[in-house]
Amino acid sequence: MSTPPPTSTPAAPTAAAAAGADTAPPGPRAARARTALGFLLTIPFTLSVVTVMLVLGVATTALWSPFEDSALFPHLAYGVPSFEAGRWWTPVTGSFFALVPWQYVPVAGGFLLLVGFAERRLGTSRTAVVAVACQLLGVLVTAGVVAAGATTTWTWATEAATQLDAGFSAGAVGALTVAAATLRRSWRDRIWIVTGLYVVLSTVFLGSLADVEHLVAFAAGLAVGPWLVGRPAALRLHRTTRRELRSLASGFFVVSAVILLLASLSAPATGPLGEFGGQSLATNAPAIVLDLVIAVGLRHGRRTWWRVAMVLSGLGVVLNALALLLVLAALDGDGAPLAALGLLLDVGAVVILLAGRRGFRNRRRSGISTPPGAVAPSRESARELLTSLGSPSRLSWMSTWEENSWWSPATPLGVVTYQSYLGTAIGLGDPVAGSPDDRASLAVAFMEAADDAGLTPAFFSAGPELATVADVYGWTRVQVAEEAVIDLPDLEFRGKKWQDVRTALNKGKKLGITHRMVTLADEPREIRAQVRAISDAWVTEGGLPEMGFTLGGVDEALDPAVRVGLAVGEDGTVHGVTSWLPVHGVDGRVTGWTLDLMRRRPDDSFRNTMEFLIASACVQLKEEGYLEVSLSGAPLAGGHEDDGSATAIDAVLRTVADTLEPLYGFQSLHSFKAKFQPRGEPLYLVARDEAALPKIALGLGRAYLPDARMRDLVAAVRQSRG
Repeated sequence: MSTPPPTSTPAAPTAAAAAGADTAPPGPRAARARTALGFLLTIPFTLSVVTVMLVLGVATTALWSPFEDSALFPHLAYGVPSFEAGRWWTPVTGSFFALVPWQYVPVAGGFLLLVGFAERRLGTSRTAVVAVACQLLGVLVTAGVVAAGATTTWTWATEAATQLDAGFSAGAVGALTVAAATLRRSWRDRIWIVTGLYVVLSTVFLGSLADVEHLVAFAAGLAVGPWLVGRPAALRLHRTTRRELRSLASGFFVVSAVILLLASLSAPATGPLGEFGGQSLATNAPAIVLDLVIAVGLRHGRRTWWRVAMVLSGLGVVLNALALLLVLAALDGDGAPLAALGLLLDVGAVVILLAGRRGFRNRRRSGISTPPGAVAPSRESARELLTSLGSPSRLSWMSTWEENSWWSPATPLGVVTYQSYLGTAIGLGDPVAGSPDDRASLAVAFMEAADDAGLTPAFFSAGPELATVADVYGWTRVQVAEEAVIDLPDLEFRGKKWQDVRTALNKGKKLGITHRMVTLADEPREIRAQVRAISDAWVTEGGLPEMGFTLGGVDEALDPAVRVGLAVGEDGTVHGVTSWLPVHGVDGRVTGWTLDLMRRRPDDSFRNTMEFLIASACVQLKEEGYLEVSLSGAPLAGGHEDDGSATAIDAVLRTVADTLEPLYGFQSLHSFKAKFQPRGEPLYLVARDEAALPKIALGLGRAYLPDARMRDLVAAVRQSRG
């Protein structure tokens, strides 16, 4: 991608613009208000329920006085006592209240968030049916279990049979669970796992009526959710990646740490499985820390920590089995359920670790291991593959730059170029291989190899072909730039739209400036020194280090395979410089060129230097018989239209682009290239999972600015805004 030229000072508003101020579009505050109103109009059921909650809370003073102390409470709240008294309406009336004022935050607020999300995914009618059905099911089934248990020696059930409850939270949990079935598998599984952990742990260790109601509603949502959205539920195993295996094993130990922490921080309470809480934090702290350390090691696929986890889990199985036997031998019925749960958790950990052992192979802490049977590629071998197999994209020559790393599998023949920062492995452009199928295989293999090394994989500046592969495999793709391509055979600078370009060519000729296409490494020392000085001045004025990754500099322009355009005056002064990277066809011949370096003399160069250089290069390359040139793409610029399809990630990228615009002028560069009437081709960021995008964004930032310190970035942004 091209390095942006220094940006010019914006012109003052014209009179016409000032005159049209009254008809300007509404400001951002009004736009946000309209967006919020539009969103609220899409969730009428959710808003209606929350409104009724608040109105009744005011009418009964429940918003500021405990509802459970009110004289109305026994007549409106639900539970075994209400059903025994024949108050059949209480499952409806009790759903619109909270027991105490502070609970309105999770009851009403949680309903607004969870059911509002469900209504957006499922529609109003289905959401209303699901929420009401899950609420009633949760209340009635819990009451039935409590009533049946109260006839036995079950301590918890005996106490719960005297209690009443209120709130619509079971309906909210059920609606969320069903709505999750509409999401792609990665997010669906995350929501189900997190919700499931919450309802199970809260039922086991807290054991209020509401907790059991949540568990029932969650189970109901799991049962009907896939069917309701047109995907019948089936007990079948999905293909599980190494990353997912590691996440599952790691999560098991995080849960263990959370359980120990809750046991240390909570007061003793009796739940369905017995008494829980009241333990010493000092006693549990070493185990909590060890669980978290093991979780981190497992998350990164460390084989050593897998072995440690296996030993500890196996030991836990033995100890919990002995504890359960001792409890049963002592006829301590209240202690048996918790001992059984501990045994079950440790057995589950052993099963998950054994089943997922293939996910814990890596020994290295950085980089991607070469597969057995493959030769670790070097910069030279990667360059040979590119020139022999052809460029999969017009940006492929960037893969030959020395800051990169290279990876190849045993088959197919090809190479992936990547850089690794902050726990990521970011492939640069498309994989190099001889066919689309081979490139797709390489991309999949690279994703798995990086994952196996404990790194988060992605491809940046990937073309439409790799974006199609992402769609096939269910990966995430986000457009991050738009490549500007000029077809040379029919190029003519005629018509009004080419006026700026013709002006630049004519002015350059009038000033005695000529265009020379050279090999920079072969130029005299004084020419190379001028090019270096122009580049250094640009970096100094910018206030930030020179960017890398997909943005080359003078060192990359010194490659003998790269052609360099110079705007040279009659006195030998270099006014500007461009560099052009070769694009190879499948037969190894160069078929086109891609613009990389763009810099002009900051003091006395004429204003249209860049237009002059690019237009002159296009004319010469056309005469030499090349098919096209690419003006590359400006990172974080272009391709983000306000057509209603923008996602949250697009909004984040746009914010980053707006922040960096005063420093690097990406959008200005994108607008500048439009002068040459190019056709646009999208460039994408491709990742396995959208949840990894924040981490990948940090890795990309470090890839582009590997030497920048945080205080440099903060100071530069403040200066640009000032």
